[in-house]
Amino acid sequence: MQIFYYKHSQLLTPHGEPALPFAPRTGVITLGTFDGVHLGHRKIIAALLAKARTTGLRSTLLTFAPHPRTVVSKKDAAPVRLLTTTEEKLALLSELGLDSVIVIEFTKAFAALSPEDFVEQILLKEFGLAAMVIGYDHGFGRDRSGTLQTLSQLSVKHSFSVEVVEEFMLNGRAVSSTQIRSLLSSGQLRDANTLLGSPYRLTGKVVEGEQRGRLIGFPTANLDLLDPLKLVPSPGVYVADALMNNAKYRAMVNIGYRPTVSTGTRLSIEAHILNFSGNLYGQLLTIQLLSRLRDEQKFPSLDALKAQLEMDKALAATFSAPHQTFQHA
Repeated sequence: MQIFYYKHSQLLTPHGEPALPFAPRTGVITLGTFDGVHLGHRKIIAALLAKARTTGLRSTLLTFAPHPRTVVSKKDAAPVRLLTTTEEKLALLSELGLDSVIVIEFTKAFAALSPEDFVEQILLKEFGLAAMVIGYDHGFGRDRSGTLQTLSQLSVKHSFSVEVVEEFMLNGRAVSSTQIRSLLSSGQLRDANTLLGSPYRLTGKVVEGEQRGRLIGFPTANLDLLDPLKLVPSPGVYVADALMNNAKYRAMVNIGYRPTVSTGTRLSIEAHILNFSGNLYGQLLTIQLLSRLRDEQKFPSLDALKAQLEMDKALAATFSAPHQTFQHA
């Protein structure tokens, strides 16, 4: 999968070097925020890939960074909590068989483009639009004023095709990023993972903590998230897989305030990585949350905490995620 960035009206490589515009009429394109890359998004991507196969066109997905709501929302609006950082999104998309992903820098100037200018000056001129696959509720251009009807009119004018993908339904409900955020915030990780189609990820840099876990035989990697807008699930103890240096380790993760050993109010994310020893400080670590074991709780003593952690560790070591939990759309 090739990755490009579109900044300041210029197509760039990941190294920041100028890239040539795509050849005219060579791409089947979809676009959207794709926060979470959930099953609804994967249905659109599957349709995009099918269209690319039948037409021989390049499959190209356009997404945005930062999240558009951080740019166009009112100042007093609640901040959007991200299901995926740009890096996490690209990692998930790389698994799906796309030819190209273009990350468009979303600015106020870009948001002000009319639907017509967006299609004519960017999709056609820069990205080689020949066919489009789009979700049923997609709006584009200034104030999301571009509708499916607008797109249909422009497709006739410029001779490109449009395929509309209907919503993805699961158990009678449409899958959405908003729904998944609610599930994660209320501790319903398994349901959230089902709608995501893959385990929920947290990515950050390992930083030095207070090293209290080491004193009771449970050293932890303390995670400083890359993006402050990243949604952190409900406090509790989780089974996880830790990804680092092209290797995967089982881990148990505590998200919370460590009430047994601290009176602070700062939320922490700590991972005890099984069958691993070494210095991780300064390294990037991705945690895939597989299951929620229990609520965070305050124990009467360090011995009681250690006994519970031993039980948590045994459950984490033997946990096996049901295969059907992580089916793709």
